Amino acid sequence: SLLLGPILGLYCRAYGGYPLDYVWTAGPPWFILWLLNFTMIYAVIAQFAAPVKMNMPHPVILLLFGAFLSAAFYGAAVGVPQKWQFLGNVVGWAYVIGLYIPFFTAGIVAGRNDWMKSVEEMETWCVWMLRTIVVGFWLLIFLEFGQYQIPIPGINIDGDALGNLLPPIYAVPMTLALIQLFHQYFNGTPPSKIAKNAGAAAYTVYIIHPLIYNVWIIAFIAILKSAGVTIVFSQKTMLLFGGTINPATGEPTMLPDGYIWAGWLWTLILTQLTVWPLAHYMRQLPVL
Repeated sequence: SLLLGPILGLYCRAYGGYPLDYVWTAGPPWFILWLLNFTMIYAVIAQFAAPVKMNMPHPVILLLFGAFLSAAFYGAAVGVPQKWQFLGNVVGWAYVIGLYIPFFTAGIVAGRNDWMKSVEEMETWCVWMLRTIVVGFWLLIFLEFGQYQIPIPGINIDGDALGNLLPPIYAVPMTLALIQLFHQYFNGTPPSKIAKNAGAAAYTVYIIHPLIYNVWIIAFIAILKSAGVTIVFSQKTMLLFGGTINPATGEPTMLPDGYIWAGWLWTLILTQLTVWPLAHYMRQLPVL
C-alpha cells in the first residue's frame, strides 16, 4: 500500500502533466490487509469457540440468505454516514457487513464441513437455475447502465436502489455457479500446468493489475497522439482526458466511440497477456 499506490499515482500524474505528489492510497492490498484482520480475529475466536458442524444448506436456502444479506447491505449503505463508509480503508462498510464478514464466515464453515463436495454433486436443475439467475442479473445490470449510456428507451431502473440491493443477492448464486462451472469444465485432476500456475499467481495479479493496465492505457494514448489525435487532460478533474476542451464546461470532450472501444480491447487483451506471466515470475523472486 505504501509503495504500489503512490507509484501508480506518480507515473499517471507525470504523463498527464500534473504536479508530482506522493499520495498514499491503499489500492488493491486493502483487501489483503483486511483478510489478515479477519484471519487474526478468527484465530482468537477459534481458541474457545466450538467448531460448527453443519451440512451445506440447499442452494435455494442460500439464495434466500442472499436476499437477507441484501437487506443488511442496503441498511448499511443508507444508514452508515458517508464519512464513515471507508473507515479503515475498506471499500465501503456496506460491503463489509453485507458481503465480506458473512462470506468469510461461510468459507470457514464450508471448509470445515466439506461443502465443496455438495457443490460438485448439485443436481442438474440446481446448476441451471443458478446459471440462469446469474445471467438474469447480468441482463438487469446491462439494462440499468444501458438506459443512460446507449440509451435504451422505455427502461426506468433506479440505479441507486439496485446498487444498494444487488451485491449480496447476486454474489451468492454467482459464487456457487462459478465454483460448479470450474469444477465441471476446468479443474482437472491433476490440474493442468496453466491452471495450477494461474491459481498460484491470482493474488499477485490482483495486487499489481492497476499498475499494468494503466501502462497500456498510456501506451494507447501515445499511439493516438502519434496518429494526430488531439488528447488533452482536464485541469479540473485529475487524470480525466479526452478530445478538445468543451468551452461550456472547461472539461475534455468524449473521444469518438471507435477510439473508446479500441482502447478497451487494447487494454483488456494486453493486460491479460502481460499481467499473468509477470505475476507468475514475480512469485519466483526469493523474497516472495
